[in-house]
Amino acid sequence: MWFVGTLILLSWLNVVLPQCDFPQSLCFDSQSIFQKLDDLESAIDALPTAPVSTVDLESLVSQIKDTIQQPITYKTCADVPNTYPSGLYLMAGEFRQPYYAYCNMDYSGGGWQVFQRRFDGVTNFYRDWASYKAGFGDMSSGEFWWGLDNLFRVTNLAPHELTVVLEDFDGITAYARYSGFQISDESDLYRMNILGTYSGTAGDAMRRCLGMAFSTLDKDNDIFAASCAVQYTGAWWYSNCHDSNLNGQYLNGTTPEFAKGVTWKQFRTQNYSLKRTLMMIRKLP
Repeated sequence: MWFVGTLILLSWLNVVLPQCDFPQSLCFDSQSIFQKLDDLESAIDALPTAPVSTVDLESLVSQIKDTIQQPITYKTCADVPNTYPSGLYLMAGEFRQPYYAYCNMDYSGGGWQVFQRRFDGVTNFYRDWASYKAGFGDMSSGEFWWGLDNLFRVTNLAPHELTVVLEDFDGITAYARYSGFQISDESDLYRMNILGTYSGTAGDAMRRCLGMAFSTLDKDNDIFAASCAVQYTGAWWYSNCHDSNLNGQYLNGTTPEFAKGVTWKQFRTQNYSLKRTLMMIRKLP
């Protein structure tokens, strides 16, 4: 009967637990599963002969329930075990509802929360203020911008560092890392208040962003006579205008469109639109 009981348990678990791409039990309806597990526990009690084994089925069911009921403990991607894969994780919200974040667990020790990703030009980044405030795109596997409101909340709850990873169409990569990063809220136009010490191979193309408000095609908050966002078809912490434009047009490498592409001046100049970009933050210890 132990063999039969084990088969029953495995078959129920196979039916009850749906396929999930996340390492935690966070992507299914726990209430329905509890009901199924209760039914399974009753079925085990009704077996004519109790299983003889060092593993008790009812104890196993209880452990499964306890695991499902465990609260969300990750506050940032830095809290995710570094043996876990990159992907979407549900974070315990501070002073708000839980939220999803894409955690890069492969780069430089893992624990990086991605807030901008580009790699194929499918997603339009020439968008208005509301879009950049709320976020847009396919966070699970596509291009996306996570949202200025989200970025403000996270960077104001704890100190964070910033890494920008770049790749051109020849497969050459470069990075810029900043020891600190923090932006203000919408009332202060998501101003970049902190941009720490630079290190890396790409060059410090974000230094002009420090102290600047964020600008979009419909919100000109730069210090240039015209609108930098409109003139250079992007959205960024423009000054008078920019040395980097990672939310610019996806123009596939060398282009006559000066500074309108996905550019990083010191890496491939303002007449070269990059293939891939990642902007990531990580909570400092």
